[in-house]
Parts: sequence; structure tokens; C-alpha cells
Amino acid sequence: MPFDALVAVPPQKMLSDALQRHNLKPVPWDDLTAHKQQQQRRFGPSFWCRHQAAVSIALVLASPLVGVTVGAIQGFSAHSSALTIASSFIWMCAVALITGTGMVKLRAGSHWEERLVPASYLTGQDVPDRIAQLARSLQRDVPGATLILGELKRDEVVLDPYLLLEYGDECVCLGIWDGQQIVACAD
Repeated sequence: MPFDALVAVPPQKMLSDALQRHNLKPVPWDDLTAHKQQQQRRFGPSFWCRHQAAVSIALVLASPLVGVTVGAIQGFSAHSSALTIASSFIWMCAVALITGTGMVKLRAGSHWEERLVPASYLTGQDVPDRIAQLARSLQRDVPGATLILGELKRDEVVLDPYLLLEYGDECVCLGIWDGQQIVACAD
């Protein structure tokens, strides 16, 4: 038909096509998953945080135990009750001082957060130049593609980021880095 060309739908640009045009192979999902699990274990919660309830119970139960021990050492004489109470009180004050001043760190574990970022965000940030240039190039080639920055955070400190490019049902990992050291990059 003569009018078919007027209503023809332009071919949709796909992320996989853009990767082929740039002769790139994304970071495999298995590598990203293994890296995320390894970092989660590496930056996990401290011993004190993992066993917080048990440590708290042990410290509370230790107070009367200290009193009984001091009383037993003194032979449970008439003067030992004051010493027993005083030693238990000193123990409770020591526990309060140690936990209240932060001498024992109750560092919670880390967690992964993902957020959408514009390509302009990559400039001047801690994203290595190689990964940032690759992301901008692919996003120009596939209009409408979105960049997703994944970050491993602990106490609001970013430990180990990665960058994804998503378009429609397709999503690829462009790179993983730690500071300016690239752990994995699409090549």
C-alpha cells in the first residue's frame, strides 16, 4: 500500500542492541549477586549488635552474681551485706558507663539501597570516569533508559556502589566500584 510508510512504527531501540553497537558485554548478574552477598557479609553487624539481647540479659544477671560472689568471699558476715550491695552497685555503674559512653560499639549491619539518578549526577561524583562515560554514552543511544545507582550503606556511609542501566524489561549492570577502584565493568 502506498500509505504504509506514513504509519510505520519506527523500530524501538533496545538496550541489548545498544550494547552490541558499542561492542560491550555487561557485568554478569551472577557476579553482581555474589559481590553484593560478599559485601553484606563483610560489612555485617558487630558481635554486640547480633547478640544484643543475650549480652544485655547476661550483664543484668551478672549484677546479683557479683553481689553473691563478694558476699561468699566475705563469709556472709554482718558486714558483708553492705559490701555486697556496694559491689553490685559498682558493677551496675560500670556496665552503664561502658554501654552509655559507646565504648562497646553496637554497629548495625549494612543494607543495599537503589535510587534513580540522572546522567548529569555522575559528573563530579565518586563514579569512576570509565563507568560514567559508558553510562552517558549508552543512555544517549537509548533515550528513555534510566540509571539506577545501588549503594551499600552503613550508618549513612556509602561503602560499595554499583550502576545499572534499565530500559523497559531490560536491565544491565554497567559497573561495580569501591572508591576509584573498579571491581567490575562492562567491557
